[in-house]
Amino acid sequence: MRCVGILTNPTDKGGQLHIAPEKLRQTTTPYTPIEINQRFLLSDPAITTLTVGAGKPEEWDAHLRMADRVEPLTPEEQATLQRMDDTMKRELGNTYCSYCFECLPCPEDIHIPEVLRLRNMAKAFDMVEFGKFRYNLFGNGGHWFPGVQADACTDCGDCLPRCPLKLDIPALLRETHEMLTGEPVKRLWR
Repeated sequence: MRCVGILTNPTDKGGQLHIAPEKLRQTTTPYTPIEINQRFLLSDPAITTLTVGAGKPEEWDAHLRMADRVEPLTPEEQATLQRMDDTMKRELGNTYCSYCFECLPCPEDIHIPEVLRLRNMAKAFDMVEFGKFRYNLFGNGGHWFPGVQADACTDCGDCLPRCPLKLDIPALLRETHEMLTGEPVKRLWR
């Protein structure tokens, strides 16, 4: 028996991929960011359904080419995903966070991996606007987006010995807050 796994809105709130920055589009060529995202997700047997979150009829068309592709990734698709990973690591150098979650729990309730994921995407793929949208949900997104903004960091250092990459997490949190802070967002949908 196969369990049904549904992933909600990976195109928009997962990256605002309908308006993806040029740098991300170049990195995913010959696919669009939506196409490679969809293939990555639907190639996982645990995911059987995507709700794509198209806000306008013309946004639906971007999903059609890969809508029924659930087979394992092709070598070309794997190479595209590897290029994305390589780009991120190259752009971020020794500040790349791998989202291992070893830094949690944070005594100040900062969701450190999610903050640093948004930083990674903003810096590596010019996804600053998406980063601002998601970052400003911290403290306002309820159970859909738990945690508080990074300026709550007290430099306590609890996270530092747990980070296998030896990141200066408090400094990265401050940098991310400066880069992404803006008007609070009160919900995930628009």
